[in-house]
Amino acid sequence: MTDDLGRGSSLATDPGEAGEQCVRKAIGGRTPSAADLVVVFPSIDYDPHTFFAAAARAAGDAQVIGCSSFAGFTDADTVDGGAVALYLPAADLTFGVAVTDRISDDLYAAARDAAETARERAGGDADHSVLMMLTDGLAGDQREVVRGAYAVTGATVPLVGGTASERISMVVTYQFGAGRVMSNGLVAVWINSPRPLGVGVAHGWHPIGTPMVVTRADGNIILELDGRPAVDAYLGQRGSDITAATMERLWETPFAQAALGHPLGLATASGGFEVRHVLGARPDRSLVMFAHVSDQSVMQVMAGEPRDLLEAAARAAADAAGQLVAPSRGGLVFSCAARVEPLGEDVPREAAAIGSGLGGMPLAGFFTYGEFARVTGSTGFHNATVVALAL
Repeated sequence: MTDDLGRGSSLATDPGEAGEQCVRKAIGGRTPSAADLVVVFPSIDYDPHTFFAAAARAAGDAQVIGCSSFAGFTDADTVDGGAVALYLPAADLTFGVAVTDRISDDLYAAARDAAETARERAGGDADHSVLMMLTDGLAGDQREVVRGAYAVTGATVPLVGGTASERISMVVTYQFGAGRVMSNGLVAVWINSPRPLGVGVAHGWHPIGTPMVVTRADGNIILELDGRPAVDAYLGQRGSDITAATMERLWETPFAQAALGHPLGLATASGGFEVRHVLGARPDRSLVMFAHVSDQSVMQVMAGEPRDLLEAAARAAADAAGQLVAPSRGGLVFSCAARVEPLGEDVPREAAAIGSGLGGMPLAGFFTYGEFARVTGSTGFHNATVVALAL
């Protein structure tokens, strides 16, 4: 069908070629209109200005948004060191796009203002709406993004999205929208629809070791767990996978690399866990997290088996598709860079599992530094989780 979503990818080394190629494949010979949306996720290896300029030219009149990625994927392939694109013909949808930069100065205000502008550009409220956000994953406590968005959406409009990522160097990420390339930015897309849109979220991780109490924290920095320096308590729970050789290299690269595959789980009142990935470690042996952690929270080190992670990915997609009242046209998916290591050689199977959950329709997504998924309540920032938006 001409209204189905289209996906494309490119492994070209030239950023201009990659930008044009992935978008043209996604469009598939159709002629985009100004009401349509193209979403692109390039590898951090590309020059962002050259890549996004080429992607915008290839998209014609359609609006183009995107951000840098650790790696991207479609239902057909996983692209490491390339780019993926998703073409969303508007049909009966309306997209409102807004961008802002320097968001680390005030994440709450940046998210609130961009969400309000995006809603206005989409034509205001509709019978069914979703707010999608792409942000700089290194800009600070991403829960503030959720709070700012919630000030506009209230409890009735779901939030989805992800934080831009790169090769775990923790130096810079890129965002793109409204013709602008940003490195400390936020892109908001308000989607209006006459019919329900679907949002699914699941992670598949399980706790190991024993529960630890956050005995001292400051915002997104955990200073102590069970009265011990947070780094020492965390590594103590990791067990035998921390070899002497690994310990010697821990401080030679971003600590987040050592934490891949073993995020922390924040115990919830329902008996589950919200997963939190480690952004870094400080000389005082505290842990820097991607989001706020409160004093007296209970946390455990998490581990993931490929089978459980894949089942969760399929479940997130199936839950999203199950909320629709018509067959899915396709989906936009946000997975996490922290899932890549435990999945190992099964990484390509995650996209296949998501595709199966969406009923075999086209999809594209990327591995983020954090995922947004708020369906009820005011919380909704996740790590190491799969978030699926079904349209």
